[in-house]
Amino acid sequence: MPNRWIEANGVQLRYELQAGPPRTIVLLHEMGGMLESWDAVVPLLARFASVLRYDQRGAGLSEKPPGPYAIAQAADDLAGLLAALTIAEPVAVVGAAVGAAVAAAFAARHPRATAALALLAPATVLDEAKRSLTERRIAAIERLGIRQAFADETAEPRSRYEELRLAADPAALAATWRMLAGLDLEADLAAIRCPSLVVAGRHDAARPPEHVAGVANKIAGAEFLVLETGHVMAIDTPELVASTLRDFLVRADFPATRPADGQALDH
Repeated sequence: MPNRWIEANGVQLRYELQAGPPRTIVLLHEMGGMLESWDAVVPLLARFASVLRYDQRGAGLSEKPPGPYAIAQAADDLAGLLAALTIAEPVAVVGAAVGAAVAAAFAARHPRATAALALLAPATVLDEAKRSLTERRIAAIERLGIRQAFADETAEPRSRYEELRLAADPAALAATWRMLAGLDLEADLAAIRCPSLVVAGRHDAARPPEHVAGVANKIAGAEFLVLETGHVMAIDTPELVASTLRDFLVRADFPATRPADGQALDH
């Protein structure tokens, strides 16, 4: 499918909409990723629903305005994208890592537009013990660029995620890291009322299951699962991710949540 761009919330976004059944799943990629992070997942969901994915502000081939970036701004980008594409019915929103933080903020800020929510290895707060390391990493990204800033943790051959991250814009990636460093989603997580699934990877060193379980506990009625996978699970284990999402959305009776006649969605 060819690349498409559209103006949403004052920023130009590259997106792909895989048309299918009359319900829509939105996929939000991880920090350093782009819509291609979901390449192996989309075909496995396409018969179940239409699938929308896009490069978030500052990522991939979307516009890269100067920072700082804010989580509410990123959530409103999605609301603007849905409005621009005239997707009027509530959507299921799936986010990975920092994309999960955007998904959670969207569900809290736009509840009538959200039918269901799935958070994969959610990055919703920065551990205080990692703060100084993060600040050094941000400084290295800005000073040295992506390749050298992550040379200490990149193995050969590179993973698919590491290949995608090399294409990131250093200034925009640093702005996204700063957004993560300043996150406080306590109120957003408490405000979520839609069916929700929170997923941890048993082999995820960045967001281990005990951390992710704490996120799930802050969302009323959320399901919590631990899968045999790592941090970037949509790339590492796409079949497992797709089957987990399909099973959850069936349990959530997606897309039963619809606006009443004559009511517009809260975009």
